[in-house]
Amino acid sequence: MNLMLDKLKILADSAKYDVSCSSSGVGRRNNGTIGSGASEGICHTWTADGRCISLLKVLFTNKCVYDCEYCVNRRSADGQRVSFEPEELAQLTIEFYRRNYIEGLFLSSAVEVSPDYTAERILSCLRLLREKYGFAGYIHAKIIPGVSEELVHAIGLVADRLSVNIEMPTSK
Repeated sequence: MNLMLDKLKILADSAKYDVSCSSSGVGRRNNGTIGSGASEGICHTWTADGRCISLLKVLFTNKCVYDCEYCVNRRSADGQRVSFEPEELAQLTIEFYRRNYIEGLFLSSAVEVSPDYTAERILSCLRLLREKYGFAGYIHAKIIPGVSEELVHAIGLVADRLSVNIEMPTSK
């Protein structure tokens, strides 16, 4: 099976719990007519002028070092653990955009290794999108609690919107 598609299914499924972006939940495929309602990671949001746009909603990784009881991605939870490489996610986003599946990216993540390690990899992906691929589409990046101010600033320079979950994971 396609490793990229496997990662997408796992990481899009894990991202559905992020309530900052709503998803259609539809699993309808294009059957030769117009449009597609594929459910793997496509969600919708609204622009300031009320226009609905489609976003690729996905986690960068579900390999979390924390064991928060409320979280589906906690270290002790059963399930397959995967991470995108920055280039993989950048290519996937561009391919979805070129096929007109999406107009932007909603990117969140579990904490792999450390908040800064994960944020550096996310920043690398977002810079690839903006600089290598010339992607001018919408990017909403979730900031992981504990990320250095310098990385928050750098991600803010390439994303259109930043948000942070209220949960504050700790070793406890």
